[in-house]
Parts: sequence; C-alpha cells; structure tokens
Amino acid sequence: MNDPEIQSPAPSADEWHRRSLAAFRAGETAQARDCLERALHIAPGDATLWEHRGLIAALAAEHLAAEAFYHRALALSGGTASQHRNLADVLKLAGRADEACEHYQQALACDPSLHQAARRLADLHLQAGRFADAAQSLQGAWSLDEATAQDGIDLLNTLARLSPETEADIDALIVAYRARFATHAVALKELAFALNCLDRFDAALEVARQGLAIDTTLPLLHHNAGYALHMRGDFAGMRRHNVEAARLAPHDVAVQFNLAISLLRDGEYEAGWKQYRWHERFDHSRTLARPPFAEWQGEPVDGRRFLLLGEQGFGDQVQLLRCADWLARRGAIVDVWVHAALVGIASRARGVRHASAMLPPGPYDYWCRMFRMPEHMAMTLDTLADAVPYLRPASGSVARWRNRLDAVAHCAPGRLRVGLVWAGNPDYDLDRYRSMKLAALLPALSAIDGAPVSWFALQKGVAERELAALPAGIDITPLGPEIETFDDTLAIAQSLDLVITVDTSVAHLAGASGVPVWVLLPLCTDWRWMSDRDDSPWYPSARLFRQRELGNWDDVVDAVRVALRALAAARR
Repeated sequence: MNDPEIQSPAPSADEWHRRSLAAFRAGETAQARDCLERALHIAPGDATLWEHRGLIAALAAEHLAAEAFYHRALALSGGTASQHRNLADVLKLAGRADEACEHYQQALACDPSLHQAARRLADLHLQAGRFADAAQSLQGAWSLDEATAQDGIDLLNTLARLSPETEADIDALIVAYRARFATHAVALKELAFALNCLDRFDAALEVARQGLAIDTTLPLLHHNAGYALHMRGDFAGMRRHNVEAARLAPHDVAVQFNLAISLLRDGEYEAGWKQYRWHERFDHSRTLARPPFAEWQGEPVDGRRFLLLGEQGFGDQVQLLRCADWLARRGAIVDVWVHAALVGIASRARGVRHASAMLPPGPYDYWCRMFRMPEHMAMTLDTLADAVPYLRPASGSVARWRNRLDAVAHCAPGRLRVGLVWAGNPDYDLDRYRSMKLAALLPALSAIDGAPVSWFALQKGVAERELAALPAGIDITPLGPEIETFDDTLAIAQSLDLVITVDTSVAHLAGASGVPVWVLLPLCTDWRWMSDRDDSPWYPSARLFRQRELGNWDDVVDAVRVALRALAAARR
C-alpha cells in the first residue's frame, strides 16, 4: 500500500518577502515584484511590504503607482521615517516640491539622523530661494557623522547669502570644516575655492596653505592660493603658485592660462604670448568663428590681404587695434572685424583699410585673432610705444565737441578740462573691485587752490544716476546722455586736457589716441597694467594710480587730488 503524496506547505508572506529581497539584490527586478505581489496577496495589511512595493515601482519610474503604494504603507503604519523619505523622493521626481518638502520634514521628525532627507530638503529650499530654511536643513546634515565636504561647502554658500546676519556662523563653520577635514587636502581645496568665490581671500589663502602642507602635488590648491594672492596684490606669490600649478596640471586650460597672465604681467612677452595660446582652448573660445581662409602663422604679409579679428571686450579690441599698423607697414592690406560699437573708430585706426561688424566675404590670404598677433610680431615692452597714437576721431567731431565744452559757462581759460569715468560694465566678474562710487571721488572734485577744474562726466549706464546725489558746490557737466558712440567718447577725450578713469575701455581709447589719461586701478590689477609702476608701456600718455588695500580708494583719490593740484599749478 502506497503512502499518500506529501505536499509542501505554501510559502508564507515572510518567505515571499525574503525571496523578493533576494531577487532584488540579484538585479531581478521583475521577479522581486512578482514575489512581493504574492506576499501582499497573503498579508495585505503589512506596511513594510507596501513600502518595498513602492520602491520597486519607483525604480521602474512608475511614480504614480509608487506614490499610491507609499501612501498605503503610511496609512497602515502611521508613518515611519523611511516611508516619508521614500514618498518625498517620488514627489520630488514628479516636480511636486512642496509636498516633497512636507514628507522630508516628517521623515526627519521621525529620525533626525537621515542625512539624505536633510540634504534633499535643503536642495528643494535652495531651488525655491528659501535660503534661511535651506541653511537650517544643511545645518542638520552637517551635524551628522556622515556629513560630507559638500555639505559644508553648500552650507557656507547658503549662509553667505544670508550675510551679514550670519557672519559669526560662517566663521564658526570655516573653523569646524578645517578641523573635520584637517588631513584631507582635496576637501581643503574645495573650501579654498569656495572662500575665493565669496571674496574671503585671506581665509582662502590660509586654507590653501593648510592643504598644501598635506599635499603639495594638488594643482588646484596652488591655483586657489594663486588667485587669493592675486586679489591681495601679491603678484610675485601668485606667480610662484601659478608656475607650480602649471607644472602639475599640464593639460588644465585655466591653470595654463593663468601662467600666461603671470608672464605677461612681469613683461616676459616672448614666453607669455606663446603661453597665451591656451586662451583658445577655453570653451567660449572654441565657439568663435574661424574664417574660411588660411590662419596666419607669421608668414610674410607684403601684398597680402589680411583680416584681423577682434576678440574679448571693447578695451581688449582697442588695445590690440595697434597690430593693424604693424601689418600695414609690412605691406599687408588690412581689414578688421570688430564689435559693432567699435566699427567707427576702428575704420580710422592707423593701418586699417576697412572695418566691419560682420565677417567680410573676402577673399583674404590670411586671418588672425588680435591676441595671437603679439607672438608673431615678437612684441616686446620696448616696441609698444612705437604704435601710439593709432586712433583718431572723425573729421569735424573734435571741433563740434570743443564747441560744446566751450559753451559750458565755467569753462574759463586756464582751467583744466577733465573728463571722468568712475564705473565700468557691471556685468564684468570683478567690476565690484575695478569700479568705484562717484562719492568716493569728492575730495578730488573740489576746487584746487583757486584754479578749479572743469569736470565733465563721460560716464554711461546706471552709474550716471550718482551725479544727482552730489552735494551742492560740486559742479560736473554730464555728457553721458549726449554720448552715442565710441566716436563721441574719442572726440571728447581729444577735447579735454585730461581723462581720469577706472580700468574701462575709456582708458584704452584715451591712451590709444595719445590723450593724457590717469587710470585708477584696484589692488587686483589686470595683467596689462603690470606691477609696481605708475606708467604704462602700452600707453605713454597714461599715469597709473594704484590701490594699497583692496576695495579702499582713499589713497588713490588723495594721490589724484595732489597730482591735480600740481597740474593746475603748472598751468598758471
């Protein structure tokens, strides 16, 4: 007699759940889902099963289904930290930020140690511009053992948005970050970079040096140290770090270009202009037009048709328009392609046949960008002055503007006629340092020992409004509303005894036309003004006034006032 067949008991919900987890770990998502469905059929009241079913749906980008599964889990369990967090993740992916924030907050209320929830909540607050809330969430993430360097950097940047109320918190965070990552050179490199971006250059330099004490081979630590030193006006120190960074990162475009800037600042033009080739490897340079003609590599140009391409800003193009005359004196027929606003003055630049704001049809034998020219020209400091002046105003425009200036009542004979520009383009990254407030110039705007200056504002843009706030007794004739083109600015400059300007295109216009120009420079000067000198080899008519402290114009203005007094006395 045969024994009856023995049947195995049906798997329990827990068994199906274990099989689901095993399949999930093995990457068998479909099998994991099927096992969970079986488990749920047996135990529909198990919140954990519904939560895991939601996870699988979320991984399959089935967001609506995942949301429904998570809500079922919450209803059954009353809400756990992981359930709220997982639901928040799905809502975040679905673009329902406010609902996601609510569930991240509930997750953290259940378990404040959920680092991921704190971070993602902070990200949502940042996206919505709720910086105070973001700072609170980031403080929570930063307080946890698993906090990352990025948590600290993001908290620092967020607190900076809330400054000055958060200054003490920022200082404390920097100390804590440096202690937590005291032996991590990469983390310190990130902090040094962030501090540079926040204009905390002294702190950035300290942190970079802390990192370099751990690892001297990280090029970006040298890069960050060099930038901080540049902003502090220590150009020799900057160069040392730029040289080392370039040695360690031979393919890094920004690092290699910074070396070019150091070389040019120090007047080492042969090496500097060769190194400047790296500028063409920046992403923004790669998109520049390349005319369908041969790019000039220094070949003879006698009798050749040559297209000179302007690049970078207005001042840069004015500065390098001098190259047209060098080419023309060697027999080239030179056209230039420049910004539309510069076409007028460029068309009258020495050596230029024609100027255009669009790519001329040609044909041309060669083309070259302006900042590649100096290398091929073997440009040196000693040869720069030979080109000046190379700009001249339009015929009749100087007479017209002189008549305009003569019509100003206080323009009596013997008085200095001085043009003034105190601010540049606010879109420039470091404009906050190169530009100044008109009010800072008040000591120099006063009458000078009985020989007052006739002031004319050449300022354009929003900074013109500052004229309205000048105190009584300070008389400046605003010309900005009448200035329509760079031709006007050039003609006005030719009608003045002196132009005083911050580092803008007006400095280049005046210098290129041989007009006396005083350039007011921040501590972090541009490379072309070099270091530790009050003259410019680029513009023999220029005199440089340099800051001694970043952001403090007092010494500069005082030096201008004294120089103006001497100039006025010499004219009596």
